[in-house]
Amino acid sequence: MKLKLYTTSVCLSFCLLFLLVPVAFAQGFVPEPPPEDMPPAIGGPIRIELHSVDAVVDAQVATVHVTQIFRNLADWQIEGTYIFPLPENAAVGDFQMTVDGQVLEGEVMDSERARRIYENIVRQRRDPALLEYLGHNLFQTSVFPIPPGETRKLELTYTQVLDLQGGLYNFRYPLQTRQYATAPVQNLAVRVELRNQPGLRTLYSPSHNVSIDRIGDDAALVGFEVSNVQPERDFDLYFGVSKEAVGLNLLSYKPSGEDGFFLLLASPGIDVAADEVVQRDLILVMDISGSMEGTKLAQAKQAAHFLIDNLNPGDRFNMIGFSTGVKLWEEQLQKGTSESPASAHRFIDSLKAAGSTDINRAVLEALGQLQGKGNVPRPAYILFMTDGLPTQGVTESDRIVANALLNTPKRSVRLFTFGVGYDVDTDLLDTLSSELGGRSSYVKPDERIDEVLGDFYDQISTPVLANVSIELPGMRVDDTYPYPLPDLFAGEQLVVAGRYRQGGDTAVTLRGYVNGQERSFSYPGQRLVSAGGEPLVARLWATRKIGALLDQVRRQGPNDELIDTIVNLSTTYGIVTPYTSYLVLEPEFRDQVAIEPRVRATPAPGIGGFDGAAAPEAAEAPKEVVVTVEVEMMAAEPASGERAVSSSEARSALREADRAVESQGTRYVGGKSFSFQGMVTRPDGTASEFWVDHAYKTSMPVQPVLFGSEAYFELAAEPDVAQWLAISPELVLVIDDTAYRISSQETIADQPHTISPLPTPTPEVGPPSTTPAGTGFLDWLRRLFGLPG
Repeated sequence: MKLKLYTTSVCLSFCLLFLLVPVAFAQGFVPEPPPEDMPPAIGGPIRIELHSVDAVVDAQVATVHVTQIFRNLADWQIEGTYIFPLPENAAVGDFQMTVDGQVLEGEVMDSERARRIYENIVRQRRDPALLEYLGHNLFQTSVFPIPPGETRKLELTYTQVLDLQGGLYNFRYPLQTRQYATAPVQNLAVRVELRNQPGLRTLYSPSHNVSIDRIGDDAALVGFEVSNVQPERDFDLYFGVSKEAVGLNLLSYKPSGEDGFFLLLASPGIDVAADEVVQRDLILVMDISGSMEGTKLAQAKQAAHFLIDNLNPGDRFNMIGFSTGVKLWEEQLQKGTSESPASAHRFIDSLKAAGSTDINRAVLEALGQLQGKGNVPRPAYILFMTDGLPTQGVTESDRIVANALLNTPKRSVRLFTFGVGYDVDTDLLDTLSSELGGRSSYVKPDERIDEVLGDFYDQISTPVLANVSIELPGMRVDDTYPYPLPDLFAGEQLVVAGRYRQGGDTAVTLRGYVNGQERSFSYPGQRLVSAGGEPLVARLWATRKIGALLDQVRRQGPNDELIDTIVNLSTTYGIVTPYTSYLVLEPEFRDQVAIEPRVRATPAPGIGGFDGAAAPEAAEAPKEVVVTVEVEMMAAEPASGERAVSSSEARSALREADRAVESQGTRYVGGKSFSFQGMVTRPDGTASEFWVDHAYKTSMPVQPVLFGSEAYFELAAEPDVAQWLAISPELVLVIDDTAYRISSQETIADQPHTISPLPTPTPEVGPPSTTPAGTGFLDWLRRLFGLPG
């Protein structure tokens, strides 16, 4: 849904298409600016102060209520027509719209009539945003005004039947406006309530960082709220139901000529019978050295009390305090009897801070508690908390890790480290947790230890499947992340990303252990696509792989092979990390581009039509060299300190990502990555962003295409191509080894050797040479777009 604003030379796109024209000052298709004593409002005459989406999905039927508040920032009245591209399978009969409580009359247009409107708007306004809606039906209202300085509250409701594909329902609401809008939405809120979904298991949004509140085994609340934002992409929510104790679904993507990508989602229910909860061994290891004195030790004690009070029946546990030496609560693991917790609380209260930090001895003591228990599938979790560097006993990190691996029992052991403050050895804690199947977390100085540890423990409080493995019979899969697979916990979701060779049908098998008994779940009728699919799956896989590679660089040091792989993944999938931030732009362009300070550019030869000067920092360095320097800097950073903690968290965020985040200066659309090169200035003084397909090579033949021409719309007739063209009117797009230089200019400058002047198109429909202000212009606008009178 897009909001178009026609006033002076401003073209503003929001989440709903809103054609607005200033009545008094319109003349021809592009309205003239207001008189000199009425300068245009900064950021455009219309601002969206609220965009609220409230959806209820009952079984397969979604009822969507949208509220928007528009404010006219101009000094003149604006009248407009509201145009809404209908979602597929929307029940048009239930579509209703009001403005300030007044019901607006409207008309539903079929996809062919809507296509003509979309194409005319694209052609006349030089904005390709609507191309992605070609083929959609259209709902359009009658004209309504917004007086100067005032607001109008618009509400609409529609229903939509969601299709079930591959065992998943997909609810989508169009939001993306960032690449077109000149002003952000002040307040954006999306809330989706799922009702009557018996066996609700999978809940996954690849597009947004949503909160998920599972309010029952058949219901959930999903949503997010942000302020002052230009949405980067449409909102997507996938959900699935299953009669199995663990639901499992697959998303996949197979680009032409490449191995495919898959995303496996495994989700237990939230209501678990007591005999289905995995019994475990749990050891809490607490640093009680002198540096823990005061608030830190008090908070650590509160965390320990919370853990003891929330053990599951059948759990065995112990506690270890360490400083110069170690202090055990009991000599061996204890069952959670009524007396054990009371004794454990007394032990916690007795702990005092003093001495140095012998991390090696504490780790070996914890692992020793798990020796001699036999090769049993009962999982063991060690929660290891420290605020300092190893200063006692063995202090070399490599030796501590080697000792831990040498003494790890032959059973399922997972070690989770918690670094308190910045004076910790992040390399040691990260490596210990990674090698022993856990993960590292950090408690910053402004955070509470008990809250961080409590939140973590809530996530692992109810294990339902240990020693998890996954099989896809008949499919060759590899390069999966995470590895090894973590245990499954009630209310949590396992997200596995990987590659596959050939698509086809398969029956996924999920195996694991519940209290010593092997359990197997089979999911027939699963499919990995042979072509097409969901491109975001590839980007998520690449994000996780980059995180794993950066961990490898940190531990082993940089080498050409690792760096080349990181560079290739970052550019191919449009992923900008703290260590690949200069991958934003292509380095080949000869013409120098004026860019925003947030992005560094190195222009390159072969494509013309833009202006300005390159950022000097990157003007001479090829991208590989720049990235190498950054990765080497990361590899050489100290292991402790605020920067080290931030670096560790950044790598973990990539390695454990559940969705790929859009980065400034890059866009990943329909399986293609594009980089922002700068701003192209048009003859009328307006500017457009210039984006280049990562697949572009200087050796490719370049075919110029005038934006809005017949050749342009011939390209846009293909849905895949239309979504790429929708990025910008200034674009380099590679299709079948040919580079298409899309431009809104009649000639593309400075490239006579590769690009010929573009022909001047003859518009199919044009405004009259003289048009009266007010109603006459609106009548002409209706005729132009085929709108009702």
